[in-house]
Amino acid sequence: MKIVVIGMGYVGLPLALLLSKKDNVIGYDINSKKINQLKKNIDDTNEVEKKNFNKAKKIFFTNDSSYLKNADFFIIAVPTPIKKNKEPDLRLLKKATILVAKNIKSQSVVILESTVFPGTTENICVPIIKRISKLEYINKNSFKNDVKGFYCGFCPERVNPGDKEHTIDKITKVISGSNQYAIKKINNLYKSICKKIYISSSIKTAEAAKIIENTQRDINIALINELSKIFKLLKIDTREVLATAGTKWNFSKYFPGMVGGHCIGVDPYYLTYKSKSVGFKPNVILAGRKINDGMSNYILKNIIKLYKKKNIIFTKSRILFVGCSFKENVTDTRNSKSIELVEKLNKLKAKVDILDQVINKDKIKDIKVFKSLKSLDKNSYDTIIFSVIHDKFKNTLKKNYKEYLKNKKKIIVDINGFLPKSDSDFRL
Repeated sequence: MKIVVIGMGYVGLPLALLLSKKDNVIGYDINSKKINQLKKNIDDTNEVEKKNFNKAKKIFFTNDSSYLKNADFFIIAVPTPIKKNKEPDLRLLKKATILVAKNIKSQSVVILESTVFPGTTENICVPIIKRISKLEYINKNSFKNDVKGFYCGFCPERVNPGDKEHTIDKITKVISGSNQYAIKKINNLYKSICKKIYISSSIKTAEAAKIIENTQRDINIALINELSKIFKLLKIDTREVLATAGTKWNFSKYFPGMVGGHCIGVDPYYLTYKSKSVGFKPNVILAGRKINDGMSNYILKNIIKLYKKKNIIFTKSRILFVGCSFKENVTDTRNSKSIELVEKLNKLKAKVDILDQVINKDKIKDIKVFKSLKSLDKNSYDTIIFSVIHDKFKNTLKKNYKEYLKNKKKIIVDINGFLPKSDSDFRL
């Protein structure tokens, strides 16, 4: 059996490596630099360890589409971002679908793992494949499975970057298919690598289930962010309130913070787009997005207040900004709200240095990125902003960060509650 996985990112790469323990897998990506790294067993996201490459005996990485011909399974795992106007950007998905259509054979199964709004698989991708391949789409309305055609399924990814506990092989895998025969084939594919399989009633249901997973988290975090603003005015510490409320058995634990990345901060817009297209404006989801998108401005306003209170002039200050990836323990800076806050500080003409020990970049927006505390000047910063704290550096930071602050008029901003309450001038 020949399997093609298109997109060697957070989702596609670990999936391809797992599948290749049993079957022949082509790991395809348009990025030639990435492919060259993968051939050397290097994953620039640091999500896959070298030992996992060594276990994958039947994988071939390529950016040459000629190798994709006549695969039994095509799995699409490309990014689905949003445009500047917050609407879905399906360009990469459509390009991947065209690629599949040019290489598909009769009886092949096409599976989407990319996050989409309900109806995308069958209303957008299937017509593209039908038009280019000249094959029929075999679904519940088809009379036979042995016709000259192809099957589809939507099997949403549940990858959580930086999380080594909830990996693909340990989670419940949701699958769906265009008919029962397709479901059987897809189930056989995934059951060898996933701990548990859940069969969705339809492709559209699976698409909807995926899109609400992150939408729910987004709304819950937005609620806590709004509560943190209220408690700030009431002079109550939000994290102490959450700890107290958390003693109740059915209290859901969420914490305030900036919501970035390419899941929680993106997926709700796919759902609201589809909702509007059928004539319903989703007020709660959009309100949550507005709150979370505005958190960097809220934090900045509080920093400005502290500067005025301590008579510190931005143009004469030095700020150490700790952590710029979009979340803890990942190298990725795409859609990082920390970088958004850095840009706002930069516009105020403050001198900003970035400390991030795991990201791959040496500079962000022309600001130098330092990889260790030892490379910084001691007693030189008016302000330290703790934003994203990677696990393996927590102890070092807590022990030594004070050495880098000036003795007078210092400010500590602790966005995510890294330090004890008494050690910070502001925290959410």
